[in-house]
Amino acid sequence: MTKVSSNLKEKIPVNERQQRGTSLFPLEYNFCNTENPYYDLWLHWHTEFELIHILSGTYNLFLSDHEIVLNKGDSCIIPGKIVHGDAPDKGASKYESAVFDIELLRQHGFSPDSFINDIILENISLKNYIPAEQKDIFTTIEFLFDTIREQREGFDIIASGALIVFFGLLKKNHFYSEKKILPAQKRARNKKLDLVLDFIKKNYGNDISLEQLSVTAGFSPKYFCRVFKEMTGRSPVEYLNWFRISRSCALLRESNDKLLNIAQKCGFKDFSYFIKMFHRYKGMTPLKYRNMELKSNKISEAESTQKENKIC
Repeated sequence: MTKVSSNLKEKIPVNERQQRGTSLFPLEYNFCNTENPYYDLWLHWHTEFELIHILSGTYNLFLSDHEIVLNKGDSCIIPGKIVHGDAPDKGASKYESAVFDIELLRQHGFSPDSFINDIILENISLKNYIPAEQKDIFTTIEFLFDTIREQREGFDIIASGALIVFFGLLKKNHFYSEKKILPAQKRARNKKLDLVLDFIKKNYGNDISLEQLSVTAGFSPKYFCRVFKEMTGRSPVEYLNWFRISRSCALLRESNDKLLNIAQKCGFKDFSYFIKMFHRYKGMTPLKYRNMELKSNKISEAESTQKENKIC
C-alpha cells in the first residue's frame, strides 16, 4: 500500500527540494507544535502547494510579505513558489499540514474543467485564508486530514478525491480572483529575496556581513535593510541569527559534537554570543536543549520496550 511520508512528531523542514510522499501519491503530512523547543519553520519556499489547518491555539504565519493570523479551525492554502514561515511572534498552536504536488489532481485524469489548469498556470490567485466559519470547506479539510492520518486501505484515492472537492469548493465559494500582474519592481524584489535566503542557507557557517547580503540583493545596505524587514518581518541580522540557531538545534539533536564546535559550525565565532542568542530564541541554554532531547529519546525507548513486552 502506498504510504504518506509523515511524521507524527513535530516536523522540522530542512531540505525544501525533497521528495514529497511517493511518485504515485506525492503528498507529505506534517504535525507541528509551535511550543515544542525543537520546532522551527524559517522562511522558505517550495514548488508544491501546502495546506495548513489549525488544531488548537493561534498561529501567526508570515506569507509572502505580510502576516496571517490563524486561529483554531482556520486553514491556509499556500501556492507553490511563495515564501512563507513563522512570523516573528509565531504564537502558540498545534497545526497539521499537507504538502502536495498539485499535479496529483491530474495524474489520474481528474480535470473536470479549466479551474485546476488555471491554478497550475497561475492565471488565477487563490485566497490564502480560509476561516473555520466556512463550514463546507472546513468539513472537507477535516475529512482530508483524517483520511491521511488514518491511512486505511484506499486512503490515497480518497485523499486525492477530497483534494478535488476542496478545490471545487474554493471555486464554488469564490475563494479566488483573476491574478493581477505584479509590478516589475515587486517581482524583482521577490527574486532578490530568494537569492539572499539561498545565500544564507548555503553560507550560514561562514562570516556573513551586511555588505555581502546587500551586494547579493543588488541594493545599498540601508535600502536592503528596509526592504528585507518589509518582506520578512525581521532585520537581516535577526533572520541570520535565527537561522543559525535553528541549524545549531539540528546539530545538538543529531550529533555528540561539543557545544563550542557546533557554535563555530553555525557561524558563531563568539561562544558567549551563541549562548545569548540561543537563550533568546529557545528560552534555554544549548546544554539544557540537548539534555531534553536525550531524555525524550530514553522515554521513547522505554515506551517501545514496554509495548514489545506486552506483545510478547
